[in-house]
Order: sequence, then structure tokens, then C-alpha cells
Amino acid sequence: MSLKLGLAGSVADDARFSDLLKNTPSGCVIVEEGIVLGANLDSVSITGIPRNHLVGAPLGELVVPEDTAIINQAIHEAGPGLSVRTARLNHAFKPIEFTFRRLSDRLVAIGIRSMETEHQYSALASGPLTHDPVTGLPNRHHLLENLYKKLGSGNPDPLALIAVWIDELSTLNTERGARVADRVCRQVGERVLGRLRGPDLLGRFEDNCFLAVLHTDSDLTMLTEIGDRLRSEVVFPVEFDGTLVSFTASVMVASVGHQRPSVQKVLSRLDTVGRRAAASGGNRTDILTL
Repeated sequence: MSLKLGLAGSVADDARFSDLLKNTPSGCVIVEEGIVLGANLDSVSITGIPRNHLVGAPLGELVVPEDTAIINQAIHEAGPGLSVRTARLNHAFKPIEFTFRRLSDRLVAIGIRSMETEHQYSALASGPLTHDPVTGLPNRHHLLENLYKKLGSGNPDPLALIAVWIDELSTLNTERGARVADRVCRQVGERVLGRLRGPDLLGRFEDNCFLAVLHTDSDLTMLTEIGDRLRSEVVFPVEFDGTLVSFTASVMVASVGHQRPSVQKVLSRLDTVGRRAAASGGNRTDILTL
């Protein structure tokens, strides 16, 4: 393939960058100010994005929204040496490793490698790519991957989400230390997990937030009762070094209808509810329909 015209000001430079793309033994794209100017066949194969959609697109918009800033910053800061970042593709949530190297003032070469095999092995072994090291539960990336599959599969089976925030976790971490905060997180995770059924999935979504994806046709009234009961159960004081650690929690329960919301909508609602709970002092239950 050839790059778009006059990348470095001469036909010779154009040919040099085309050769770089052709001869790179893995995925490779070249970007100018974040826009993909050229992509080799391996990058198309790894990402699953057709070349006509890849070339001309901002690289940062091809990854999930929460990784956009990381990728754009890596492009901006790229130097002659190699720097590495990981992100997830927006359309398929595949884990990808990007390697950045600056070619000129305007151009950056970016290697692309699929991390799907490592991700799968990590999931089987409950490793750090897919699981939270403190609680042993699936991490944010694993939860989001599950949500992408559940919400995009076209399966009409009813779903519900339950989010549990530990209201005072940052205060506990500051005043009592990381060991106390970690102990509380583990206990809360175990208490929530003990209330779930086999097909349900629970993970640590943020430092102070656990998210459960439930397979249930319970109506909002029943979900509300579940949320209130769960909130009262998880806040039972946690023992640490002979003392009891008290805290409160906020809970969100949401039913997911046949008209599936996007993952971006779910993330937005979670963020809104979490902020609202924190601003009000926590210790509350919110009910949503998604």
C-alpha cells in the first residue's frame, strides 16, 4: 500500500514509510497528529477494522472512551525510543498493546499487538490482566468485556445490574491505612458474592465500587428489596486486629430491558449515580431502568 500524499515532503519518504508498514512483522500504523495515515494488513487483521475505516480515523477514537486520553497522550509524548500502552478496542473490546515510536516531528509509528491470548490465560488463572489483586474478583476490564457481550449479543434474556459503593473507603485508607481498606473490600466482595447465583458475575469495578451482572427477571419492586437488603448486609462492621471497622454503603439496582442500552450509557449512569451518592453522603439505594 502507499501512504497518503507527501507525508514527509518527498516521494522517497513516502516510499520509505510504505516499506516500513509492509515489512513490519506485526500490526503497524503511522499517525500524524493522531490521525491514521497508513495501516498494514496485520493491523487490519488484529483489530478487525477494515482498512478504509482504519485509515483516516483518529486512533484515540478507536479505543474505549476511558482509554482515549491515554492513547492520545502517548502519541503526543512519543519519542525515538519505544513506549508501550494497553487499551481496548471500542467495537469489540479486544485487549490491544500499542508500541509508540516517533519517526519525525509529525509522524509516529505505532505497533499493534493483540493481547487476547494473554487475556484468556489470565482469565483461566484469575491473573492480573482480568482479576483484581486485592479481592480476586474480575476487574473493570473483565466486567466491561462481559457487558459488551451481554448487551451486544441480541439475547433477549432479562438482566439486572447491582452496584455497591463503599462510601468511606478513601477515608479508611487515609486514616486507618491500606490494609484496613483492603480488608473491608475483601469482606464486602465476599458478602455480595455470597448472595449471587451461578450464572451471575461480580467484579470490582472501581476502587470503592463493586458491580454485579445478574440474570434475573425480577421486577423493580423486588430489585429494590434486594438492594436494600444487600446494603444492610454488606455494612456489618469488619474485624481488623481485634477492632471493628464501621462504614456505610450505597447501592444502585437497575433492570435492563429487551431494548439493550449501550455500554457507554451504562457507564454514564453508573458515574452519575456514584457521584450523586457521594455528594449526598452515601448510605442510600438508587433504582434505575436502563
